[in-house]
Amino acid sequence: MFPRANSTLLLTGAAVWLAGCAPSREEVVAGHEQTVARYCTSCHDDIERTADLSLESLPFDAVAAHPAEWEKVVRKLRAGMMPPVGEPRPTAEARVELASWLESELDAAAAANPNPGRTEPFHRLNRAEYRNAIRDLLHLDVEVAELLPADEASYGFDNIAGVLKLSPTLLERYLAAADKVSRLAVGTPSQFVNIDWFRVPDDRSQEKRLPGLPFGTRGGTLIDYHFPADAEYEIAVELARDLNEGMPLYAEEQTLEIAVDGERLALFTLPAVPLMAPQAANNDPNAPAISQIVQRFQLDREGRAARNRADADWRVRVPVSAGQHTVTATFLARTAALDEPARLPFERPYPAGVNIPETRTGSYLRAVEISGPYEATGAGETASRERIFSCRPEAGAEAAEGEACANEILSTLARRAYRRPVAADDVAPLLEFYRDGAEHGFDLGIQLALKRLLVSPEFLFRVEQDPAGASPGSVYAVPDLTLASRLSFFLWSSIPDDELLESAERGELRDPNVLTRQVQRMLADRRATAFVENFAGQWLYLRNLDAVVPVQSVFPDFDDTLRQGLKRETELFFGSIVQEDRSALDLLRADYTFVNERVARLYGLPNVKGNHFRRVTLPADSPRRGLLGHGSILTVTSYPDRTSPVVRGKWILENLLGVPPPPPPADVPELEETSDGGGTLSIRERLAAHRANPSCASCHALMDPLGFALENFNAVGVWRTIDDTGGPIDASGTLPDGEEFSGPEELRAILVEQREAFARGVTAKLLTYALGRGLERYDTKTVRAIAGRLPAQDYRFSALVLEIVNSLPFQARRPR
Repeated sequence: MFPRANSTLLLTGAAVWLAGCAPSREEVVAGHEQTVARYCTSCHDDIERTADLSLESLPFDAVAAHPAEWEKVVRKLRAGMMPPVGEPRPTAEARVELASWLESELDAAAAANPNPGRTEPFHRLNRAEYRNAIRDLLHLDVEVAELLPADEASYGFDNIAGVLKLSPTLLERYLAAADKVSRLAVGTPSQFVNIDWFRVPDDRSQEKRLPGLPFGTRGGTLIDYHFPADAEYEIAVELARDLNEGMPLYAEEQTLEIAVDGERLALFTLPAVPLMAPQAANNDPNAPAISQIVQRFQLDREGRAARNRADADWRVRVPVSAGQHTVTATFLARTAALDEPARLPFERPYPAGVNIPETRTGSYLRAVEISGPYEATGAGETASRERIFSCRPEAGAEAAEGEACANEILSTLARRAYRRPVAADDVAPLLEFYRDGAEHGFDLGIQLALKRLLVSPEFLFRVEQDPAGASPGSVYAVPDLTLASRLSFFLWSSIPDDELLESAERGELRDPNVLTRQVQRMLADRRATAFVENFAGQWLYLRNLDAVVPVQSVFPDFDDTLRQGLKRETELFFGSIVQEDRSALDLLRADYTFVNERVARLYGLPNVKGNHFRRVTLPADSPRRGLLGHGSILTVTSYPDRTSPVVRGKWILENLLGVPPPPPPADVPELEETSDGGGTLSIRERLAAHRANPSCASCHALMDPLGFALENFNAVGVWRTIDDTGGPIDASGTLPDGEEFSGPEELRAILVEQREAFARGVTAKLLTYALGRGLERYDTKTVRAIAGRLPAQDYRFSALVLEIVNSLPFQARRPR
């Protein structure tokens, strides 16, 4: 062992020697400048200015002076999009080294001048947030889609403040919504009878028991409905017709049950139709074997006309107590026996039409109508009234006592609705409305005051004000109350609860331990399902599934049952990542998923029965691992009649890797479907011809291989080995850097290997959603810093959320 003095001398000498060997900054700058000059400036010079970008005159010793241009270069380098295919390319090491150096220069400049950005001072609640805020404020769940229009979306989400404007027409809708919500919550009578109509999708199969409905039934629907008062209500049902609006004919009677909270209210029966004498057997295996085609029914024209009106009086009027109840309308299941045709029946129901056989083996429900209240006897006791009325004046009490109670009620509601402590000046306008209504009763006064509160800008908008005296260009930490609102709308899409609000009022949210506990508590709360529905629903395009209608002649089995099942699978899968605090990388590589019988049949998974979802472990060689194997993703990234490697590849680039390709030129021609000789071209051959266009080649060289790797999945997610032309599937691809791969398994392995890019992509999406604004160039340092700290935390999802919550853009703001 060396003596201590000699050790110190040795280490000091080594440090001096190493420092002497390290290249100087001037040498580093010169080396990177040569790389750019050799591989980039032939296109990006002052003359060509390809993509309106010139690097020729940008000084390398002052990268931070041109952040917008160099950030664009970094994105292209990280994605491997530049230099384009066919052009000389630096080695992967040189490309990563250049990108890392540029990032370090940009981040150092950003650290010297922190910029959290500026959120909009007025951020209107979107439709989902409005519904959740009403639920948490009043314990009242209303279907706001009927009250408010859909919101505009930007940067991939509908909570972006910059596009959430308030037009005069929308203000009128908010006024109408406030009137209805306040009446439902308080239970004050309306001068009109309310009528709600619930339509069952035509392509939803009703052959088996549906989720939530009683055993021993099939089809129908379940409605969670708020009855506004103790009164009588009328429930009417309508049966589905065929394509000619005729009532289908069945050899067995069809019995429908209407129930409230599981208690049967009425049974309605559609009579069976007598059969003619049996006909000679048809031994043709290609003949349809559906019962209504083989059998002949004895029913004349008058009988058919009467049958078409059979459900005209299928309605029941019953007393129902105020509050939330479950209304069901479903058919009694007679038998589990099925026809045994030569061909399996389609999963999707098809009503009879001209030359179209009826594939539904029994009656289907088309719609349910609930009307009322009739002969109301009172407001009743509901969850919303219990939430609102923390006190009540005695009968015959003086006006002052009633106003004191109203002040208590309205102060509590205003504090929760405005997300802050309230003063007398905040409650005074509400009391004015209370006094106007209190002349006709205490409840009416509260209802009018509540209506006024629900159209207050303090409720409809998240208001963020600059502190007095804040100088332009400075940075200030947002107040705890603002931080609480940001946090609750991020994770719950709703207002803060009492615990979070009280913590903010005490000024505790700046304590890292307190903030961490609040985030963990909120992620574990049932209200975090809104995060899954609203963030994952938009990030992964799950909301688009409802608009997807694959071509029936190509995909005859695709129906609403499958559509909702695929959506539910991905929601449960993403929710498990959040609730179990798993690694975000499991979104790509997880060995499990959630299926019911319908989804399992699509995936070829055996021994799964029933419509309830359960967690299943996937085989080691299953192509269904991770999001890339989910039918929901594969369906929304396809066209109605075929797959689209371009759309799928673009989805991967934009949503998983965070490097969206530029928009296509305006004059891009359609893909050729046939060759010059008249033969049908495969999708790979069509895109090869498309890439021959130089303006398309650079982007498609990166998008197309990613999409080709998923070609074994057809347009609705079914695994296949033969393409639409009858040829074998070619799922191989080559990345611009020469790396070859084939199939979803190898693509998944590449994405997991590129975990840094994936972490940055997910971080950018989550930060956009959390802030409610698009990311700017000064936000890239935050994205890189968060993604860079995730590996040490095993990419756990809670760590990602906490990093977002603790980031400068989330906790601070710049004044105007």
